Amino acid sequence: MNEREMHGSIETERLVLFPYTAENLALFNTDLDRFEEFYGVKYRGEELDHLLAGFLRKLEKEIADDPENYLFFTEFLIVLKENSHIIGSVDYKYVPQDGVTEVGYGMNPNYEGHGYMTEALAGFLEFGKRLGIKTVLADTLKDNVKSQRVLNRCGFVFLKEDGNLWWKKDL
Repeated sequence: MNEREMHGSIETERLVLFPYTAENLALFNTDLDRFEEFYGVKYRGEELDHLLAGFLRKLEKEIADDPENYLFFTEFLIVLKENSHIIGSVDYKYVPQDGVTEVGYGMNPNYEGHGYMTEALAGFLEFGKRLGIKTVLADTLKDNVKSQRVLNRCGFVFLKEDGNLWWKKDL
């Protein structure tokens, strides 16, 4: 893993989280092999289907449109230190409004059950606190018990139900 090039990364015990920037996301979107070679990683995250590919192209434009605030809405790739595999991502969904934003995350199911997402989210919340975020919201599907457990382990409390379940954590 080429951590010197992973600018703005967050390190936890077993993971490195590093953000997509305009430059590295453009490389990821156009030449994944070169991206992996340059950063010394292997992509094993969420399936790169047309929906995710479309989202990442849209994200590239959003970063270009608001480079000053991109850390509040870019994806942070979750990389396992032990083998340099990218196993998922975590992000804030928008620039905080009155100190409030929302978090989202996803992981390759092959890596579930090892506490990686809980560790990633805990580190990401500490990072958000340093950025001045005061409150973080999250939503889960009613049947997504694994995600609900991650939120509980990270100190989120149930807020409400409106088709999805909503959670809240004050930082």
